[in-house]
Amino acid sequence: MSRRWWGTLVSAIVTTLGVVTMSSLGFGVVLGLAAEDSALPCDRLPGTAQPFEGNRHIPYEGAPHEPYRTVPPTSGPHSPRVVIPGIYRDPVPEELQVHVLEHGHVLIQYARDVPAADVRALERIGRRHPRDTVVAPYPPLGHGIGLTGWQRLQRLDAVDERAVEEFVTRVAGRYDHGWQHGATDCVSR
Repeated sequence: MSRRWWGTLVSAIVTTLGVVTMSSLGFGVVLGLAAEDSALPCDRLPGTAQPFEGNRHIPYEGAPHEPYRTVPPTSGPHSPRVVIPGIYRDPVPEELQVHVLEHGHVLIQYARDVPAADVRALERIGRRHPRDTVVAPYPPLGHGIGLTGWQRLQRLDAVDERAVEEFVTRVAGRYDHGWQHGATDCVSR
């Protein structure tokens, strides 16, 4: 093989390594920013902190268990089955909601009185965050919108897209079977 061929090969390898290294550094910075955001101090998070209600599995949806203290629930006994993030037309059973939260996702739920145009706005937000959100109706709300993350709850009387976006971006990923990226339980601190 000629020297020219070896020179080309070495240049290609060095260039590839440089691109991979720079891409990794950029990706690391992005991950670092996301981790930093999920470790926000409790007083900078939207919504209100809720007490830990446990995280035990029950045998099936509807199995007897202690009642949830919040509407919608923010932690507690839950089904071993999981609902994948997405947009749902039917209510998600509470025992499945809690399991969704245990995986670090956020629920965006709305009462029957929320206008169709506002439901579409919530669904658009869900589509912008397809890995982090479940959007569904939840009749027990009675009125308005409920945003939940693990041990976090925010109620809105009407759609406020900025508030919903802020809740999703700041709360999703803080908890996934345990506190992540330096995030902590805001109640017991």
